[in-house]
Amino acid sequence: MLQLNIRLTRIMPQFIITAKDYTDHEAPARRMQVRPLHLKRMKAEKQQGIFITGGATFTNKGNMNGSVLIIEIESMDIARQWVQADPYVAGKVWELIEITPFKIVQV
Repeated sequence: MLQLNIRLTRIMPQFIITAKDYTDHEAPARRMQVRPLHLKRMKAEKQQGIFITGGATFTNKGNMNGSVLIIEIESMDIARQWVQADPYVAGKVWELIEITPFKIVQV
């Protein structure tokens, strides 16, 4: 008798997070002050398989003004909680945050 080993893997939802920075004069300094904590968290979240990829957005003059992240996490509610735990939220770097369901296409 042929025995098949089949693993059922749960497909985890993915989300794209678009965050825009505050625009006051102190905002760039706050970003740079909090950035090491944010990057440390992203490294840990990458190792856990939650953070897939991301980076900063820039103005036409080359100044950072926001972020885009792609994460893989259980639900929209948990994605919202995940974002709220980011140092950029507590550090008043991100002012406007949008979370959108997303799926990376495999080509």
